[in-house]
Amino acid sequence: MWWVVAALAPLGMVVGEKAASAAGPLNLGPHQWVDEYGRVVEDACPNNGPGHARCFLHWVLQQDKVTAGTSLGADGIVAAYGLGSLPPSGGAIVATILAYGNSTALNDVQAYRTAYNITPQMTACSGTLPTPGGPPCLSVVNENGATSPLPADDAGWAGESSLDIEMISAACPDCSIVIVEASNDFPGDLGNAVNFAATIPGVVAINNSYGIAEGGNDDGPYTHPGILIAASAGDSDYADEGACYMSPCPPPSPTGPVFPAASPHVLAVGGTMLHELTAGKRGYAEAVWNKGIYNNGMGPDAFGTGSGCSTQYMQPAWQSMVTAGHCSMRAGNDVSAAADFTNSFGNVSDIAEICGACGHGSSPVFGTSASSPMVAGIFARLKLATTIGGDLSWPYRNAQSFYDVSTGGNDVMTPNCGNLMCIAGCGWDGPTGVGTPSGPDLLNAEADAGTNPNGPCTSSSSSGSSSGSSSGSSSGSSSSSGSSSGSSGGSSGSSSGSVGDDSGSDASVGDDAGDDASADAAVEGGSMGDGGTGAQPGKSSGCGCYAVSSDAATNGAIFVLSAAGLVLVSRRRKQRK
Repeated sequence: MWWVVAALAPLGMVVGEKAASAAGPLNLGPHQWVDEYGRVVEDACPNNGPGHARCFLHWVLQQDKVTAGTSLGADGIVAAYGLGSLPPSGGAIVATILAYGNSTALNDVQAYRTAYNITPQMTACSGTLPTPGGPPCLSVVNENGATSPLPADDAGWAGESSLDIEMISAACPDCSIVIVEASNDFPGDLGNAVNFAATIPGVVAINNSYGIAEGGNDDGPYTHPGILIAASAGDSDYADEGACYMSPCPPPSPTGPVFPAASPHVLAVGGTMLHELTAGKRGYAEAVWNKGIYNNGMGPDAFGTGSGCSTQYMQPAWQSMVTAGHCSMRAGNDVSAAADFTNSFGNVSDIAEICGACGHGSSPVFGTSASSPMVAGIFARLKLATTIGGDLSWPYRNAQSFYDVSTGGNDVMTPNCGNLMCIAGCGWDGPTGVGTPSGPDLLNAEADAGTNPNGPCTSSSSSGSSSGSSSGSSSGSSSSSGSSSGSSGGSSGSSSGSVGDDSGSDASVGDDAGDDASADAAVEGGSMGDGGTGAQPGKSSGCGCYAVSSDAATNGAIFVLSAAGLVLVSRRRKQRK
């Protein structure tokens, strides 16, 4: 893979330089970079090398080329996943595991809840830990469960901490939260924190928005049947490729997903790009979250949801059917949720966060660090956390209660996966698992075994073509299509769909039928300015197909990089013959 990295690195630098030029003179730090929209982005928890875990959070510090729009807040999360009509959790307790400290955590979550009218307000727990079934409160303890001494603040991990508790609050307003702060970012201390969290009376879910290259890691601390252990899939694309562009890379990466999400005892949560629509019953569509390749100041890197086939952990029985022929080990991911956001104006405006200890105030963020606590909070709210914690096959058996995400891919750097491990399709796929939560359907999942917010999948085919288009028709009173051209370098893709929510690629009957079809088709087919960027090769799927990654660069930069990668791969293979 080194030769692809070396060849694409200048292209990534060109994109960054052009964006930086448009934005004016910039003094970028070693872990800051300029994305395709001309925005200065900073990695909150950069990779500190072998043996260190990293959180999956990125701040957007400056917006020059796009009009700043409304970021995804608690109200949007509630609307996108149908949480508004759900009953409360009854005072469930959710723990989240972090490294280092965050002295402004309580002030941050209170400000966030005030900003989005989340009631009741969260207070500090009167005791060391919350009372099961009690009003929502926040407790902060060290990895041994004591309130003192707490680790010193770390700006990056503090950002992770505040994001976690804000996502949990958005999804489960009456949940109490315990932040367990490990002394450092080493797996042993983080594992100690998880083990303590599992002893908290009434805890139903433990969130982990961090990861480390799998291989030699002990998943014992992440094995607590009856408690949902959720973990972010990472932000370095398929097989954790982005984490290893800079050598040396710790073995066995870049051939596997990140740990602890790779553990068969953990619910691996991938990331989606959530699109806000101006039409449709649900009002949102989703695709695989993938930003492409950038030079982050330390070298070329890739940003997108993680997924992959484990090199360490055996395949759980409940995955044997969905990964047949593609992965014989533990495969990621299981489910997914928003890692980034495009508002109704078509602006990528990311996810809202408030963090006093970060030094960035209320900078919007993106990453699968948002996806995992969001899912943990939703399942706690639905009283499903302990059920899924005791049986991780549950989401697979109740896949009809999730929004199927069947658009996009996360193998930008080396587009040779070519199958469901890195390309979204109808039903389970690596980047998004069985899909994203549909609150009302999950509330009645067992009773609604015959329903699906997406409808039944039907086989169809697509291939690279000279235009990126998608169409969707509804069985209701309307029928329309959405299309956009997106050819570049003679390569693009097409997408078509029938009835439903979430695209011309996510078929839907029932809850999200009718006018969702045409609106979602237009979004996921590329008409939000994406124009067929980031095309993936040779994709065929059901639910109306996909060949265009709709959340890639709107200005075509990432498509150019992907196309260049394809050309280089092709040339390299010819040379080997």
